[in-house]
Amino acid sequence: MPVTVDKETGLINLYNDQISYVIQLLAQRYPVHRYFGKVLTDVNALPPLPTGDHAFAVDTQPDFPYSVTSLPLEYSTIGSGDYRQPGELIASSTGQLLPILTYTSMTITDQPLNPDQLPPTVAATTAVTTLVLHLTDALTGLNCDLNYTIFEKSALILRSTTLVNSGKHTLTVQALNSLQLDLADDHYEALTFSGTHAHEANPTLAPLHPGIHSQRSLRGTSGPQQQPFMGLARPHATEFSGDVLGTALVWSGNFQTTAEVDQYAHTRLTIGLEPTTFQWQLAAGARFQSPEAVLAWSPDGFNGLSQCFHEFANQLQPSLAANPIAVNSWETCFFDVNETKISQMITQAKILGCDLVVIDDGWFVNRHGESGQLGDWQTDPVKFPHGLRFLADQAHQSGIQLGLWLEPEMVTTNSQLYHDHPDWALHYQQRDPITARHQLVLDLSRAVVRQQLLTTITDLITTNQLDYLKWDMNRHLTQVGNDVLPPAQQGEVYYRYVLGLYALLAELQARFPKLIIENCSAGGGRLDFGMLAYTHQTWLSDLTDPVDRAKIENGVSYLFPPNVFSTHVSASPNGQNGRVTSLQTRLNLASIGNLGFEMALETLTAADKQLIKRQLQQVKTWQPDFNEASFYRLQDWRDDANCQAWLLVTPDRIQALCFYTTGLSSAVKVPHQLPLHYLADQRYYRVNGQRQSGQSLNLVGLQISPPSRDFENQLVWLQATD
Repeated sequence: MPVTVDKETGLINLYNDQISYVIQLLAQRYPVHRYFGKVLTDVNALPPLPTGDHAFAVDTQPDFPYSVTSLPLEYSTIGSGDYRQPGELIASSTGQLLPILTYTSMTITDQPLNPDQLPPTVAATTAVTTLVLHLTDALTGLNCDLNYTIFEKSALILRSTTLVNSGKHTLTVQALNSLQLDLADDHYEALTFSGTHAHEANPTLAPLHPGIHSQRSLRGTSGPQQQPFMGLARPHATEFSGDVLGTALVWSGNFQTTAEVDQYAHTRLTIGLEPTTFQWQLAAGARFQSPEAVLAWSPDGFNGLSQCFHEFANQLQPSLAANPIAVNSWETCFFDVNETKISQMITQAKILGCDLVVIDDGWFVNRHGESGQLGDWQTDPVKFPHGLRFLADQAHQSGIQLGLWLEPEMVTTNSQLYHDHPDWALHYQQRDPITARHQLVLDLSRAVVRQQLLTTITDLITTNQLDYLKWDMNRHLTQVGNDVLPPAQQGEVYYRYVLGLYALLAELQARFPKLIIENCSAGGGRLDFGMLAYTHQTWLSDLTDPVDRAKIENGVSYLFPPNVFSTHVSASPNGQNGRVTSLQTRLNLASIGNLGFEMALETLTAADKQLIKRQLQQVKTWQPDFNEASFYRLQDWRDDANCQAWLLVTPDRIQALCFYTTGLSSAVKVPHQLPLHYLADQRYYRVNGQRQSGQSLNLVGLQISPPSRDFENQLVWLQATD
């Protein structure tokens, strides 16, 4: 197992052939961070940590001559002389915060943690080594495990924290991080992502400065506003070169990540549960596990870091099988969906070569707009006089799968479910409920609510022989409380809600292992590694215009591979921004990811239908080879935000796809060269009927023809030749 322990120096090297993470047990008292980066073979060459007092710091001791104020601690708290962002805040029964915990022992195994209630982060076939450092507080009996799981073939480490109360009194957990990483300097730029509905995944790169750089969500979900991720890049890092590290939380609720630069120009990176919306009563004998954080490092710039996260995503997802090409009813019908229209979609899907028809919002009783009813999920007998099974049978007889839109976490006050169980919605006692989009949120922290949803969804799937669910979530949480937990535990509801969501999705996976679930939250509002463990693809944005959507996908690609993307072709002019684009432009972008359609296919011209047929045949030829392709960005967004250039390369480097778009066309028609960087140098590739060497394409580039009109894009297939 890739762990070495020097008992004399206390140095622990957790490593593989790419990276090392070095910890030192300082005086066998505190674990401190010594190194993270390229694999380090001689850890004993690390210089000793400085000793002695600091001004305005707690005094050092003869048996521990190090200043806690500036130590690169692996995990810390406040109240003991470390004044930086804490790893945890835990109060005793006296209401006083516990001090920094003391190291007692370690455990090393070849098993991942994969706690039952949290997303399974390590596939059965993925080789890992787990180091657990056991810390304790002798006075209260709190035991704290610092967990480190290193992937033996990837530059990835999972970090988490486990608390066990071995004392006699309840402890109050006020804050808990999954990762604390102390770095020796502040020469970094922070990479973060922000956005809103229809404008997701916008990157920002900002130099660190003295003080705190923080990202968080208070919405109850991960949210498009801020992604549960932070990257730290050395200055001048590019897409292709430079040291970059990053961490993401495998969690779908509130989070906080911070980078703090202290008075000595040291940097502390933390990620974990957002503390103002979290509190946990840790009773005597109880155990609490934080969500896991994935930590990655690369010397190869942002593309290198993305490769690490893509590797993690690919082994995290429930399946890497190619998803069916879908036709979704939403942008064609909106709420005015009915049996005749869906029947026509099934016929058109068969003619054009699609695999799946999804009945989106509006299929159930009393749902004619956003203020319509949610929660009962009964098929509207007027819109669907023969029920949904009639359409499922028609689809299956044609070799087409059938899918259904649901928003299971929501309820409206005009539903029978709310009438019978108003207390099943999240609420504050003795206060009027707060609605958003006319709806409330069901309390998934309660087993009785989850069981009702499981029964309802199971019945829908089995009765109607559904192959696919689009799982939507169109509002954030308010009044996060209930009547069940005592007052001291109301701070646990946010956390318990997310655990309830995971439990519900996991049970559906177990009952219906072939069911495909699409993750959606008003677009990509809850795209995170937690949801990735339970869903097969994600609707990235309600904005389907190919120009803006390419920018969104570019941002998402920093963390997630294109096999996660739901990428649909919609009508032109686009319904969200009015932009006019050609069908070929829309098809080219949608061919990167899980292709689908949100348009009235029966109204297309014969020529357009033939174009779609050809593209679908080509995509189905590509899919088996490209579903696990490596994805690289060839253009830095800082140079030109309107230009996206991507390369997808199959694992054997035999095939590649190059996507390129520039935005507006120019009157000066000058072709240019786009270096591809990531092909096999020694191979030759067939490109647009010509034979070119991989080395030439990597260094000199692929010749890109100038666009003849605004917003054109290009999709070029490269195939190795003898």
